[in-house]
Amino acid sequence: MKTDLKRALAFKKFNDEDFFDWQGVIYEGTLEDAQEQYESRTEEVGFDDFVKSNFVEVEERDEDEGDYLVCTDDEADDRWEDSLQSYIDDCIMSEIPEYLQRYFDEEKWKQDARYDGRGHSLASYDGEEFEETIEGETFYIYRIN
Repeated sequence: MKTDLKRALAFKKFNDEDFFDWQGVIYEGTLEDAQEQYESRTEEVGFDDFVKSNFVEVEERDEDEGDYLVCTDDEADDRWEDSLQSYIDDCIMSEIPEYLQRYFDEEKWKQDARYDGRGHSLASYDGEEFEETIEGETFYIYRIN
């Protein structure tokens, strides 16, 4: 299963949304609902065709789609590093006189800033980091808006 599909499933799981796997395709809803609806149908159609025509396939999700950021551990670490560096460049260094900037220890500052965790930097809405695991891969979820 592709990472972007697992990312979408992790976000669905985070939101307590149901999904099921039918013959290698992931659909919204539950298999029980599909079976129940299939049993109450009036037209003659096989279960495979019924599922394909009556249930929505889960679409892949990009990292920063919508109001949430959904990342793998490595992606979150990369974004965290970028966030800390941007803060240094945009907020700290602009306040330090140029002749003193060489004395500023960026790595020490980042080490101290990491004490609060990734959520503090990546979840601009509430500072929280959530995690969900899909097929052994953990995704980290941050509200950004």
